[in-house]
Amino acid sequence: MSSAWFQIISLCRKEWRVVMDTPLGYVMAIAFLIVCGFFFESNLFLIGQADMRGWFSILSLLLMFFIPAMAMRMLADEKRSGTFELLATMPITTMSIVWGKYLALWVQVVVLLALTLLYPLTLSWLGNLDVGQVLASYFAAVLLASSYAAVCLYASAITRYEVVAYVLGFVMLLLVFLLSKAMPTFSPAVQDWLVLLSPLAHYQSMLRGLIRLSDVMFFIAMSGLFLSLTWFELERRRWR
Repeated sequence: MSSAWFQIISLCRKEWRVVMDTPLGYVMAIAFLIVCGFFFESNLFLIGQADMRGWFSILSLLLMFFIPAMAMRMLADEKRSGTFELLATMPITTMSIVWGKYLALWVQVVVLLALTLLYPLTLSWLGNLDVGQVLASYFAAVLLASSYAAVCLYASAITRYEVVAYVLGFVMLLLVFLLSKAMPTFSPAVQDWLVLLSPLAHYQSMLRGLIRLSDVMFFIAMSGLFLSLTWFELERRRWR
């Protein structure tokens, strides 16, 4: 194993110990499952069908609230406590710091999404569930959460206060959401550009069960963009 991967995995394990050794991770998981369960049951009794498209549509909104809360302390707490300066003096690259933090955050989100697999299992007992569509929707949710995590990690990198990091991350995701909802008010030419640049538009496209390479590449590019911005912010602080 290369030294870079060893550094990334070490940082990821450190973040996981923080999550597992403090109530924050458990509170976040319980709150997420309660809220998701509420909307799942509401949607199930509302339509009376073995279908999860409504729940996945709501999930994109729920992730806007929970991912900033999970990411807010990742880098902001390091700055506030002064441990980032100690970390910067160690033989570890800035890119390894970014990837280690991001990987830890991404795994947390994936674990939370995995815990909701009980919902489609329940629906499979109640009716004829479209398994392919559900799997495609979970894949879309993981990609959307990955891009949201990169955005919120960047928000945590530009401040030393956790609450500010949460607000910044939430506001950036909220702007994306509002822009997607306001899309019909723009001209057709502008709408075509917004569809290409809107993560929610790509997400909704994948919820239909069709996974296109363009949608996958968009989320990869969006994650890469904000991880690069995070690297630039940390690198600037490291050499300031």
